[in-house]
Amino acid sequence: MEGYAKLMIVTMVVAGLALGSGPMVANGQKVCGMNKEGFKACQPSVTAGNPSPPPPSAACCMALDEADLTCLCFFKNSKWMNDYGIDFNRAKNLPVQCNLAKSFNC
Repeated sequence: MEGYAKLMIVTMVVAGLALGSGPMVANGQKVCGMNKEGFKACQPSVTAGNPSPPPPSAACCMALDEADLTCLCFFKNSKWMNDYGIDFNRAKNLPVQCNLAKSFNC
């Protein structure tokens, strides 16, 4: 269950970054326990258009460690993922790259 939660957080982080200050993360609100800054910190590592994305930053990993990842799988097949260029598989692997959890599937 913890792995599932972290996956959800990663996905929301990426989606939140893509949306900027849009409806997902606005006015200091959090999505899956992550704020806009946390999502932005993870965005470079989950962008679908980058063939060689960088590893997650320390700021991204800190944001994921605070996140409620159980909610992120809800967005796995979301149109938002494609619309904002988020590679869900990259997003779900961020917790592993941050040494936060083992790999898991939604």
